[in-house]
Amino acid sequence: MTLALLLALAVLATGAAARVAHRLSRRGTVACRFSTEPGASTGGDDLVGGGRWLAEPPTRAAAALAEADLPVSASVAWTGWLGALGVGPLVAAVVGGGGLAGVVALGLVIGPLLVLRTRRGRADARLEQALPGALEAVARSLRSGASLRQAVEEAGTAAGTGRALAGELTRAASEAAHGASLVSALEGVGARRPLPGVRLGVAALCLGAETGGAQARAVDGVAATVRERLAVAAELRALSSQARISALVIGLAPIGFGAFAAATDPRSSQFLLHTTAGLVLLVAGLVLDAAGWLWMQHLAKVAV
Repeated sequence: MTLALLLALAVLATGAAARVAHRLSRRGTVACRFSTEPGASTGGDDLVGGGRWLAEPPTRAAAALAEADLPVSASVAWTGWLGALGVGPLVAAVVGGGGLAGVVALGLVIGPLLVLRTRRGRADARLEQALPGALEAVARSLRSGASLRQAVEEAGTAAGTGRALAGELTRAASEAAHGASLVSALEGVGARRPLPGVRLGVAALCLGAETGGAQARAVDGVAATVRERLAVAAELRALSSQARISALVIGLAPIGFGAFAAATDPRSSQFLLHTTAGLVLLVAGLVLDAAGWLWMQHLAKVAV
């Protein structure tokens, strides 16, 4: 009875923390959208109590979190992970002793790394998905009589342009407005975001800036090409979805069976969590299971 109560409390606490993190992330996103100055405060610190209890992640962790494109901000994700790492092993120690606490701590370290590994490149993929719409916005502005710099700036503020791509376009337009060459500013976007679609779009815009001509038609052609390429990639991902789901099921099945066996059979939990041999086998099994899941994800990955 005590074990079930502790597990229920742990689940409720985890759910409450996830809801709070999601709410804070949504508030921060809304505040960012209302901010008009590039360097202005987003107001997120005021919404979360001045940010006093949010920890800023290290540089490499912040870069990995940004690349994974998580639904919460980097500071919220980092603070939540630190809190789970501090509370999770303590709850596990109360429930199942030191062995379970060690396994939970290992899972809280390896689990987020696996999530970041599998979601790596999501931010670049989202930026490239927003690229055709941004190029079409540039073409519309060019047809209305705007200069190429003005068209790039308007595309950066157009609806439907992702935050990352909008920031890159706005930065390029701002650099050109402050005396830099528009070609060099656009090439800087391609250097910072070396994606196939971005390179193709930058090449078309730079060519139009240098030679003139029918810029809107060329930009529309590049947008159509990028859109077709993204459609092919989406179809390939859909065809490989069964393999990815199978890899997920195969990876989670041993963990689920082991948890069920430990919860229903006291002898299994006693051996796995309170003996040296059991702990060694449990850790080895989890590591091998994670390695196998990563390998299956690699085999099911689609390269376009």
